[in-house]
Amino acid sequence: MIVPSSESNITLNLVLLIVVLVLMTVVYPIAGYYQSKRLRDQMINRVYNKILWYRSSIIWSWVPTLAIMFLVLISGFNLADLGFVTPSAQINRVGNIWFYGALAGAAIYFIYSLYAILSFRLSNKIRLEHADKIPAAMRMMLPVSIKEKRAWTLLAISAGITEEINYRGYLFFAIPLIFPRVSGLAIIGVTSLLFAIGHIYQGKEAFKPALAGVAIGTIFYLTGSIYPVIVIHIAQDLVAKELLKEED
Repeated sequence: MIVPSSESNITLNLVLLIVVLVLMTVVYPIAGYYQSKRLRDQMINRVYNKILWYRSSIIWSWVPTLAIMFLVLISGFNLADLGFVTPSAQINRVGNIWFYGALAGAAIYFIYSLYAILSFRLSNKIRLEHADKIPAAMRMMLPVSIKEKRAWTLLAISAGITEEINYRGYLFFAIPLIFPRVSGLAIIGVTSLLFAIGHIYQGKEAFKPALAGVAIGTIFYLTGSIYPVIVIHIAQDLVAKELLKEED
């Protein structure tokens, strides 16, 4: 993002960026690890409640997000600086080929997620083939019952909004504000790494969020808009809702 700057704005946002980086590299990974460990222990003792865990995750994802948005706004910036704008090649001054390529990539990403959802719903064979590949640590987190799936839908929507505001909207705004010479490619790399660290509790599966972070970060940078990446993030998370069923 191309953003205006002043000494007071930079100071406030430098402090905020440091706090956010600590959250993303220390607090989120540790919290995710202990939450997943607690859920695993509860499952062993048959006293687990995934719905409660999903709801708790929703609440705690919004607390830092709203705080970040509030501090950005009171420092003299607006929601447009966080990507809440119509997609345009002019935002980050990219060529039309890159811009329309990113829009096409977002459309393909979204369509593939819809295809996966429909495939899992219509074909038990396809669904089970994918479900069998899920590591045990990840499997225990996924919804199974109808009530769990409803709660997961809300979690997916919440995560799609809050994570994109944090990892794309905010970081793509704050990093070039503090470091004006940084390239878009470097920001994509840094934000993708941070996204993977935030999901490190998933174990070996954390490389998938890293790859998703690269794809989504690239789309965000080339379109300049948070709307497409929120939509594809939500769609991607909703795919996981279809993997497991009670009869399994």
